[in-house]
Amino acid sequence: MLLASGCGMNVAKYPPELEEQFRLLDDELRKVDEYDAVKNQRIARLKQELASASRNDDKIRIADNLIGEYESYISDSALCYINANIRFAQKAGDEVKVQKLKLQRIDVMSHAGLFGDALNEMQKLDRSRLDPTLFEEYYYVNCGLYQYLIEYNNENDLVDTYKNLQRIYIDSLLSVSDADSFICVTYRANSYISDGNTDAAQDIIKAKLKQYQPGSHEYSILSSILAYTCNRENDDINHKKYLILSAISDIKGSTKENMAFRALSQQLFDDGYIDRAKYYLQKSFDDANFYAARMRTAQSARMLPVIDSAYDARQLELQTRLKWLLTLAVALVVVLSIAILFILQQMRKLHQAHSTIKSRNDELSQISSQLSKSNDELAAAIGSLRQSDSIKEQYAGLFMQFSSLTIRNLENYHQKLHNLAVKGNVKELVKKIEGENVADQILKDFYKKFDDAILNIYPDFVEHVNALLQPDQQLIPKPGNKLNTELRVLALIRIGVTDSEKIAEFLRCSLTTIYTYRSKIRKRALNPDSFEDDLLL
Repeated sequence: MLLASGCGMNVAKYPPELEEQFRLLDDELRKVDEYDAVKNQRIARLKQELASASRNDDKIRIADNLIGEYESYISDSALCYINANIRFAQKAGDEVKVQKLKLQRIDVMSHAGLFGDALNEMQKLDRSRLDPTLFEEYYYVNCGLYQYLIEYNNENDLVDTYKNLQRIYIDSLLSVSDADSFICVTYRANSYISDGNTDAAQDIIKAKLKQYQPGSHEYSILSSILAYTCNRENDDINHKKYLILSAISDIKGSTKENMAFRALSQQLFDDGYIDRAKYYLQKSFDDANFYAARMRTAQSARMLPVIDSAYDARQLELQTRLKWLLTLAVALVVVLSIAILFILQQMRKLHQAHSTIKSRNDELSQISSQLSKSNDELAAAIGSLRQSDSIKEQYAGLFMQFSSLTIRNLENYHQKLHNLAVKGNVKELVKKIEGENVADQILKDFYKKFDDAILNIYPDFVEHVNALLQPDQQLIPKPGNKLNTELRVLALIRIGVTDSEKIAEFLRCSLTTIYTYRSKIRKRALNPDSFEDDLLL
């Protein structure tokens, strides 16, 4: 799917196990539409249930499910159903539910980059009237809000203020949270990281990670934190490994509010893998736009021009090399085409000579009774005909050997181009050259010319073959083809190439395959024992 290549820079060589992780990620990327389709089906069912629900408590339950589906998928839709659910909860007189939904709305606003709205909403909440069961969520939402403000305003004078406020909320969160809860573990790990104790952070995150499956938002977040701890320890391989695991989890869960792809893109760009960096950054950018995450979109947008510039420079270099190689390849094709046309011209002349001799032979047969004294001359003419057939077969053999050799030389040359491209670390070029295999096309043209030559020399060749076969075992060429593989095997035998090894080499297949073809065709003949001899008559 992707080629990791550099542009005039040193490309870091990844170990096999990390390359395998990237391969798994690319495999999952091909399934994005499938995962999203399943999620959209769940959402569609929930919308139908909500539309048909009559009881208010059912509406609250279904709206909660819709919010859960949209929370990390499409922020605008999540906010829409949160607002609807607030109305349902107010109608039910459930003030605790209303407070919980408002905190949830602030959290979605934070993820979407609506920081002004989120701060305003938070200021409207009366902390003194907040139900005690919501203290943990209140502190958690504030921690997240200030974390996003720190990321978005990392060069702003208010960053220190945001960090201090976040630290206060983290302390409050840890004081009211269950020590083994997901929220407590993530922020306790962040505290360990801030204190420089990455080993302790990794221990609690790895233990917690075992409780979740890839595809859950919790698994994505924990993997991302592990990646961050590895980065702090300069463990580059595990840093990328956990970013990949987080990205795969985001794909499986259809999580569009993510950061793993952007972080991976930056790492790949730094290592010289321009193609993958551009691809993953575009994925991050598309997800951010889909979710309507203003901050993530802005972060990805800052990187796009840099990676695009490097990508364009690499593409220009590859195009220059490709033009030179294509020019050389075209020259070889022209030479080969001229040679094939020359051989076909000679074969056409042989065919014309054969037709002339056959006509004269017919005339001699008609007057043989009157020209018995010319038997010697007739025998000489027949000998000349046989000699002409021999010359024709020699030219046909020469044509096949020359064309086969030329094709093999072109394949060898193509391999040399491949080796040169690999040594130059231009795998995109390798992909294009292999995708446009000149040898394969020439081989197809060669077989087409061979078919034309056989049918010019023996216009009734197919009919002659089928006359030797059982009525229900006729050989019919495929539409658009003059001869199929079985008919080509028989055509080679007809012109004197009876050695199975030579036939296998000519048709580019195994010796076993040729033996199988010959055996099956004989079984279909009217006279299997004399079939190949009858073919020569």
